[in-house]
Amino acid sequence: MQISVGRPKDLEKRQRILDAATQLFLQHGYHGSSMNQIAQAAGVTKLTVYNHFQDKANLFTCAIEDTCEHIIQARPIELKAESDFKTVFYETCALSMNIVNLPEAIKLDLLLMELAAEQSPLLTQFFRASHGFLDQLWGNFFSLAQQYQFIQPDDPIKQTELMMSLLFGNRHQQVMLGVLPIPDAAQQQIIIQDAIQIFLLRYAH
Repeated sequence: MQISVGRPKDLEKRQRILDAATQLFLQHGYHGSSMNQIAQAAGVTKLTVYNHFQDKANLFTCAIEDTCEHIIQARPIELKAESDFKTVFYETCALSMNIVNLPEAIKLDLLLMELAAEQSPLLTQFFRASHGFLDQLWGNFFSLAQQYQFIQPDDPIKQTELMMSLLFGNRHQQVMLGVLPIPDAAQQQIIIQDAIQIFLLRYAH
């Protein structure tokens, strides 16, 4: 992620550009949004946009990361040695489901699918930006869970992949395509409880 350090006014402009870019990318897609449109929506010149972000690919990546960072920081998850492990585990699952099922997140995943169909060389960069935060969240969670001996040791990446598969799997593909609706609160509760139960069958200490 490109870090711009400057005066508060510069940082305020940067955030306006990110907000405008996020809205336009989600509405019109990556190819359907131009730097001119983003500059106009942000109320700045195109030169100002390029001064903060060297190109559209970098701006798109930063917009994704900024959105994910705000969502996760709004509901931080902290596991401690004295925590009720299953409660924090459930809260982490609920946060993940809330993030992935946001309309903006679903639109972003559909946009990534379009870029994949085009075999875009930028796909890997964009995928890491959009999914890296959740991977990091779960990686940290499972590392701490092992450290505090709540679960058996294993590769946190492997545990993250299992948990994401249990929480989403094939059902989320159908949600993205509009075949199934986003799970409501009661359905999410059942999904999370089942996922935790299956995970702990493998990893309970």
